[in-house]
Amino acid sequence: MRSGVAKQSWVYNAPPTISSFLQSDAFGRLIWGPVGSGKTTACIVEAARRMAEQGPGEDGRRYSRIAIIRQSLKDAKATVLKDIRGWFGSLADWKVSESTLYIEYGDVVSEWPFIPLDEPDDVKRLLSLQLTGAYVNECIETDIDLLSDIAGRVGRYPNNEYGACTWSGIWMDTNAPILGTPWANFIDKPPPQWQVFHQPGGHTEEAENLAHLNQTAETMLLPEDDPIRIEQGRGYYNRLLSVGSPDYIRRYVWSQFGRDPSGAAVFAESFKYDFHVVDNLEPVYSRMLVVGQDFGRSPWSVITQLDHSGRLVVLEEVPGRGPGGDNIGLEQHVKQNLIPVLTQQRYAGRPIAVVGDPSGMSKDSLFELNSFDLLKSLGLSAEPAPTNDLDPRIRGVESFLVRQFGGKPAIVFDRSRCPTLIAGMNGQYKFSVTVDHSGGTFQKSIPEKLHPWSDVCDALQYVCLVTGNAGAYAWVLGRVVDRLRPRRPVRQPISALAWT
Repeated sequence: MRSGVAKQSWVYNAPPTISSFLQSDAFGRLIWGPVGSGKTTACIVEAARRMAEQGPGEDGRRYSRIAIIRQSLKDAKATVLKDIRGWFGSLADWKVSESTLYIEYGDVVSEWPFIPLDEPDDVKRLLSLQLTGAYVNECIETDIDLLSDIAGRVGRYPNNEYGACTWSGIWMDTNAPILGTPWANFIDKPPPQWQVFHQPGGHTEEAENLAHLNQTAETMLLPEDDPIRIEQGRGYYNRLLSVGSPDYIRRYVWSQFGRDPSGAAVFAESFKYDFHVVDNLEPVYSRMLVVGQDFGRSPWSVITQLDHSGRLVVLEEVPGRGPGGDNIGLEQHVKQNLIPVLTQQRYAGRPIAVVGDPSGMSKDSLFELNSFDLLKSLGLSAEPAPTNDLDPRIRGVESFLVRQFGGKPAIVFDRSRCPTLIAGMNGQYKFSVTVDHSGGTFQKSIPEKLHPWSDVCDALQYVCLVTGNAGAYAWVLGRVVDRLRPRRPVRQPISALAWT
């Protein structure tokens, strides 16, 4: 798809829907389609094109400022920033302290600030920017009401001295939204000056970007339209069809609006009580225990283990309760509830890793400690989960629920030791209904915060994000082993003064 980045030349072969998207000069554009369909790449190419077409200023240079917007900065860096670096190579200079990418080559001078929207200060930063354009990645994760604010910031840079705006606008990408949500309504009836482009489902003959999915070193040498290379790409979606839940397949493979799950159990289509719940699970002696930890004032824990076959064994839940009820701090919970359970004979001799909500990385304003620092000070090896984004968390659990090993489940729950978690999986952990500004209702695909089921289900999600990813699991295991490795004492040099 690209060649000669160092020479500032690209070859990008856009599939039909993306080609129409890129050729449009509408002020606002949204492209939606299945996972893996090349949407992010198309939006990066659009940003590169617009900065190169910007009119020159008095000094002959082409100035632009394009905001990259996503709900979470961590997710934007893991996806968009990674892809940008793949395209631009050394031309892209990332400034960590500014969360901004600077691109400069030839007569082009462009800055791309990355703007998350998960904190009030982030929104304030967005509303203070003077922009040429804005790219909203995975737009259905964001508040649709912010679109008008974003529209008010574009077309304001560069000023006349630097060439004025040759073109300004907003472009967005996303997977299929939930039926009945504001984003679904936006896609159905886009407002004036907006165009919506829908890619074919990944299971169809017209599926796009197949030439760049699931490829081997050999098939990558074939032309992009070679039937063998295209068929190799179809394997990507065939794999998703075999392991995804019905709603996941509907949205992320077929590229259709998801069902409205208002009030429905989050795992209604994937959790089967008689299949996934068993009696008297015992831990494997030589395998690491992975403890999922939810924080807050009801910090529930879930003790799990990957067995030798790769099956996730959910051994025990540890309620976040104190003498006065559910309102308990993390330190008290760990000392009074979690550690006494982990020191029982049934768990003795096994390495332990705690995986928790990444929000626990925020430091306490009084003691300058975060939740993971606290866990480590209490003798537990603790690491944050890869993301706090809800969608991958739920998919991580479902990836275990829908898999089987020889006709047996890939995840099992101990009936007597996990009663609250099982109740949550079986229907108590459910989607909420949100009231919109007009008084109607819509589903934001966000589970209700119903204690204790949401707490214990959140803890399981952090576990699945790590145990379901071989690289993440190996990294956490390595951290635990390194922590347990005996340290050779360091011999301190003795000053000659000590002998006088």
